[in-house]
Amino acid sequence: MKNRLNDFTRTVVVMGVTLLLIVFSGTRTTAQLLFPETFVVIFDTTRNFKGSISPSLEVKTPKDLYIEITNRADMAYKFKNHALVLANKFEFTKSGDETILSGGFLYAKFKTFYDNPLVVEHYLQYQWAEARGMERKYAFGSNLRYKIYKNIRSGAFAGLGLFYESEKWNYQAVPDERTPGNTNPLEVDYIKLNAYLSVKQTISDNIKGEAAFYLQDNFEDFLKTPRIGGSAGLSFAITKNVAFGVQFRMLYDYEPIVPVDKLWFSTFTELQVTF
Repeated sequence: MKNRLNDFTRTVVVMGVTLLLIVFSGTRTTAQLLFPETFVVIFDTTRNFKGSISPSLEVKTPKDLYIEITNRADMAYKFKNHALVLANKFEFTKSGDETILSGGFLYAKFKTFYDNPLVVEHYLQYQWAEARGMERKYAFGSNLRYKIYKNIRSGAFAGLGLFYESEKWNYQAVPDERTPGNTNPLEVDYIKLNAYLSVKQTISDNIKGEAAFYLQDNFEDFLKTPRIGGSAGLSFAITKNVAFGVQFRMLYDYEPIVPVDKLWFSTFTELQVTF
């Protein structure tokens, strides 16, 4: 019981610091994050497979108000001392009478030395987000992931690594007063540093919480034009395999590729079905 209270206290402190960083950070971002720390994680060492399906209703704040119906699916599979995580998401946006497949991603991550304190993880992704003007993005990279602590009810992790990304942006989400004369799409590519801190906690038998903080930047102007993101969420169990989730995610762009709003956030609820 004492160890459980100590784990909970540490998690509350780390989560509090993380949320303060999310709220008070004054730095910037140049593209969207996938918030991969929200994907499923196997805490129970007796399990080798875990998956989830999460339909949701989402409200965003790009140039105009968008209402989206979203479905996300992810899974984690552990074998020997390795683990594979696969995830995808598809967003259907309704704006007036127009309904489009407005965004989504495909993501894969492979971890080695899964049960060790220090884990090597490799990942790749493909992503698009029409509501923000990102026509496509692909990225791949590697991290060293450190297990600060982990048990069946909670965990805290930190990661550091490098990745390559290539993006193509248009001016669809740019306000009219900021739209330049030349609106040809822009393509960019970078090699960047990636760092994150995440915590997950079973608060009670029916409530789970999580929070994560992300920092990405290139090497030319390190910590002058970083990409910052944060996420926080709670899930409330309805049955053993069904939960109701509330999520908040935020990005801040100091110098966007195209002149979209620097602050982007998303709040949504979702039905979480695990198996």
